[in-house]
Amino acid sequence: MRALSKPVVMDPSGRLTMPAEARRELHLDGEIQFMVEVGDGAIVLRPALTIAREDAWAYTAEHRQLLAHALGDVRDGRLVRGASERRVGRESR
Repeated sequence: MRALSKPVVMDPSGRLTMPAEARRELHLDGEIQFMVEVGDGAIVLRPALTIAREDAWAYTAEHRQLLAHALGDVRDGRLVRGASERRVGRESR
């Protein structure tokens, strides 16, 4: 991706208008939420990923740990896929 540097103006309400070239470059269309990062004299805007409340469980530390464990089992060959999946090798934890 090439660097893009364009001036923008902040209105008295704090609103910024994203230049059309930047929106095209990032494939942004319609209303978009951004995360704002401020540090070292710079402002960085990143498109935010919004997760529905009913899907938030999948991003908890506990679930991510279970997923990492399961993927490790697959990677290390401790899971055999067939008509029904079954654990092989060490006993189930």
